[in-house]
Amino acid sequence: MKIIVTGYDHLDSLARNLKVSLRALGHTAEYAHDWSWLHYEKPIRRFIAGMVLRHPRFELYRSQRIARQVILNQPDLFISVWSWLKPEAVQQIRDAGIKAVLVYPDHIANLERQYALLAPYHQLFFKDPFAVRMFREKAGLAIEYLPEACNPMWHKPVELTEAERKRYGCDVTTASSMYPYRMRILECLEGYDLKLWGPAWSSWLNSPLRRNHTGVDVREHEKAKAFSAARIVVNTMHYAEIEGVNVRTFEAAGCGAFQIADAKPALADLFVPDQEIVTFASRAELKDKVDYYLGHEPERQRIAQAGQLRAHRDHTYAQRIQRIFEAVGL
Repeated sequence: MKIIVTGYDHLDSLARNLKVSLRALGHTAEYAHDWSWLHYEKPIRRFIAGMVLRHPRFELYRSQRIARQVILNQPDLFISVWSWLKPEAVQQIRDAGIKAVLVYPDHIANLERQYALLAPYHQLFFKDPFAVRMFREKAGLAIEYLPEACNPMWHKPVELTEAERKRYGCDVTTASSMYPYRMRILECLEGYDLKLWGPAWSSWLNSPLRRNHTGVDVREHEKAKAFSAARIVVNTMHYAEIEGVNVRTFEAAGCGAFQIADAKPALADLFVPDQEIVTFASRAELKDKVDYYLGHEPERQRIAQAGQLRAHRDHTYAQRIQRIFEAVGL
């Protein structure tokens, strides 16, 4: 089949993972490209994009530009991962006889203008069971629960060189953006052999953990190295992840890392607690479990191996793609 995906082609993005996974499955997959100057990889570009994108006329023009690309290519399916796409553009795609779905990769606090709830997609997919119930039962939307995933092409155990062990090795790590809520959770680990990977911190974000930030945003193969080299990967989730889990849950597991993750209601349906993943519900519990598992390597290895097998068996992008196809009758 021929599939068009919205999104930026940057490492570990949902759009990129969908594209490469679709191609690996034998499908033709391409992007409906946005302008390159709107990419958010650099702070100055994020600032410029944030200023420009909110203008109503530009917003509509941008959405219609995406729609024209999709209609010109006449795919069997259009997959949007952007909640900003205007309802009018989605209607144009549907009117051209193209099936359209939204796979929303973020927590619901980032829905902004909520165009996704107005646009006439054939199907919406959200990763949070709470959001699925709320939007289905109260807003009457065609929506399904679809957790995020790992990509075994790069979220996998890796053999490290001595230089890589020195660069990435530590007792505890995570790879994420940083904001006050996450920072407060992680500050209970001040003084540990801790390496924090991810985008540059905001200048106003003051914390003793700043010294632990490497200044490097690891993705794909580099993320696999960072996770493989650490004894423990701590996975803290945004406070707007109500019941679901973030993508790092699947990435860390896929890399074969031992993971202590924020306890969420959906987690037990994805991994078996204390057998494939370990969870925490408070700062005190997180610290206690870090201390315990640093001293119990055989248990760490057993749980990490089980989590890696589960991730590659049940939680890959290929499997999520198959669920999307089933939902729209392809």
